[in-house]
Amino acid sequence: MKILVVATKPPWPPHDGGRLVLWLTLQALAAAGHALHLIAPVDADAADPAALDHLRTVCTPQLIPLRPHSWAAAAWRAAREGSALSLARHRHAAVTAALASRLADWRPDIVHAEQLQALANCDAAFRTGTPVVLRMQNVESSLWRQLGRARPLLAFEARRLRAAEAQLLRRVAATVTLTEDDAAALRVIAPQAAVKIAVAAPPFPQQLPAGPRVAGEPALVLAGSAGWWPNRQGLDWFLARVAPRLRGNTGLRLHVFGTGSPVSRDVVAHAAPTDSATAFPDGAIAAVPLLTGSGIRMRILEAWARGLPVVATRVAAAGLAVESGRELLIADSADAFARAVQCLQADVALRAQLIANGRAYLRRWHEPAACAAALAAQYRAALT
Repeated sequence: MKILVVATKPPWPPHDGGRLVLWLTLQALAAAGHALHLIAPVDADAADPAALDHLRTVCTPQLIPLRPHSWAAAAWRAAREGSALSLARHRHAAVTAALASRLADWRPDIVHAEQLQALANCDAAFRTGTPVVLRMQNVESSLWRQLGRARPLLAFEARRLRAAEAQLLRRVAATVTLTEDDAAALRVIAPQAAVKIAVAAPPFPQQLPAGPRVAGEPALVLAGSAGWWPNRQGLDWFLARVAPRLRGNTGLRLHVFGTGSPVSRDVVAHAAPTDSATAFPDGAIAAVPLLTGSGIRMRILEAWARGLPVVATRVAAAGLAVESGRELLIADSADAFARAVQCLQADVALRAQLIANGRAYLRRWHEPAACAAALAAQYRAALT
């Protein structure tokens, strides 16, 4: 099958969850024998020629260098067009033109739009009747609505996004989510498109190498903002509420990846790594204290694959068929989160058990060939 993939950012280097899920999907689809062409914008000031070499191992990459729209410019465009802010910010004439050109000369069977925002550049596919399959890594309006509880302006964007989801899900040939929870939410938002909403878990290998060890016996590692607001919100909660309960804990050292500036005098801050393995050091414990979420947290899957036990909030673990004490430890209050970290620090056997069960979960639900086959089945259904 010839699949034209349109994304909002290059999947390499896969240093955040959104890039990682697309990179692993491209790998799995290529291994299944599909022909892939990728179109994605790239910041003209941050383009990395080496990224093309990695991408060429699985697809024909077409990265469009451009200057990202500022939030202010996007807000002006959104107000003028009556569109959602995040859709206006990701609409680029150069990406739209590249898609139109590739549709004409390559004639793909399917256009795969990665994330709702990628549809902002898919007008040519709709115009020519090429089936578009939208993969939603999360429910965008749900994320903005949750964040809007603390920032009222974001609640306005959530309403705009919900209207966009209702409209665009009716327009695409099929929508694929990563979890049944997200599929159910979208069926409520776009009931007329319910028959076209399906679930396909993302591929993920059972085992990946861990990164180099960092200070701490053990180290406790967290994701910083990396440009994603829920990460920053969770980090702020952890530093304000959980970290004080861990002070004085002999041997434990906190590390935050994804921020180059200090976040606390008790925390070692690391810039966003070019290789995501760096954020999963050998022998460490992964903390995922999200308070806002949708989809699947790829950080949890990656922690298992790289051999790290996980402590997560219930929000972070949502979408996974897991039980606290079996694949990970779930804790929602600051006291419970601190106790869970201390429990893993003291119990080496429990850490090993959680890692083994996490990898078994990857084998059962995220085996790459099976996941690629499930996604290809949705493509074939869209073609009919």
